[in-house]
Amino acid sequence: METIAIKGEQKRNEPLSRHTSFTIGGPADLLAYPADAEDLRVLLREVRKAGQPYFILGGGTNLLVRDGGFRGVVISLQRMDAIRMEREYRSVGGTFVVVSAEAGAALPKLHAFALEQGLTGLEFATGIPGTVGGAVCMNAGTAEGEIGDIIEAVTLIAPTGELVERGRDEMGFGYRTANVPEGHVVVAARVVLRRGDKEKIRAHVKELQDKRKQHQPWGAPSAGSIFKNPQEEAAGRLIESAHLKSRSVGGAQVSEKHANFIINTGKATAKDVLGLMEIMKQAVLDTHGVRLEPEIKIIGED
Repeated sequence: METIAIKGEQKRNEPLSRHTSFTIGGPADLLAYPADAEDLRVLLREVRKAGQPYFILGGGTNLLVRDGGFRGVVISLQRMDAIRMEREYRSVGGTFVVVSAEAGAALPKLHAFALEQGLTGLEFATGIPGTVGGAVCMNAGTAEGEIGDIIEAVTLIAPTGELVERGRDEMGFGYRTANVPEGHVVVAARVVLRRGDKEKIRAHVKELQDKRKQHQPWGAPSAGSIFKNPQEEAAGRLIESAHLKSRSVGGAQVSEKHANFIINTGKATAKDVLGLMEIMKQAVLDTHGVRLEPEIKIIGED
């Protein structure tokens, strides 16, 4: 596909394995990095006018790209990563600060910003990779909380190119889901945090980091939790009790530390991962009568 007249950088036939935490995936016809929201509006308009499929790439941390790659335009919001404090107010419970973050800002960057400013409310995101936009779209979270809990409003680009704002109640946040209408793209979010004791926040973050390192694979290429937790049950426990820890297909292996993680042991393909996912789903269905649903996004072609 030909490049498009935008300010940002563009790469043709770019291997998406370079842009996912799994380090797996074939090439995108075009990978584009819009410089700002206006650049993104132009890019979306031209892509839609050309009738090209497109995909918004966050941090690539919750994503499996098939081995044949993506026929169309992959749009990375990596260049749109500004974070700033917007306003402060006092209310019941303390002093609150509204922080604005563009969709391409890494969630760990927002987390570090909050910690540096002595703001509490984002500790739950300790160790969660990805971007703010991706976190909003899937309501990223842990047992400690979810991004939807702290959202004030989300700014989106509508299919018309118009910027629209949706309040937290309009976003329909649920377990690993949010109401982002078809054709809309998240460009920024405002979160509400509270001023707190910086040392207490640091201690809590350290505790959560230690816990994650103890119970989850650290440093091995993966895409985080592979399956959603079924109601009132943990997918990892179901998979482990089906005796699948360390089970492998090609270079893809069920983590020994956490059974709901698949790690790339070095040369895994998307086909390996998908094959292992099918084994995990079938084993849990046979053993527990529970049908697992993927938490990761799967795009592209074989």
